Amino acid sequence: MSDNVVQFGDLYFKARGRRVAWEQDRCAHKHLTLDSNGDMVMCDDCGKQVSAFWALQTIVDQWGQHARAIERRQERLNDEVKSVVHLIAAKKVERAWRSRKMVPICPHCSEPIFPEDGFGESNVNREIARRRRDAKRPSHS
Repeated sequence: MSDNVVQFGDLYFKARGRRVAWEQDRCAHKHLTLDSNGDMVMCDDCGKQVSAFWALQTIVDQWGQHARAIERRQERLNDEVKSVVHLIAAKKVERAWRSRKMVPICPHCSEPIFPEDGFGESNVNREIARRRRDAKRPSHS
């Protein structure tokens, strides 16, 4: 989503124009009260009334900043998971072997794999393995 569009569930807000920044010495109006008796938005810090548009724009700006931060964190997490997927698989196998009643199974042939089977003692080139796997898959043409 672009920087000027913020989505709240099914609703979305699109900002047009530039927002004028407040001067440093002014109140930032970060604590607001919505007064339904006069349809007013009051700042709890300085006691002044702020426009409903200003309050909505502030909410949209903050929501957008938080949404972008969450997206960045999610991308970093996805990258980290991709970089350690082999460690995750190794931990799952080890957890199964440490259990007293379970052993992991081969995802291809569904045979159990025991620690004494020599898991990991022999290797094959990754590219050759991918080509072999792709050749075994049925084509959907």
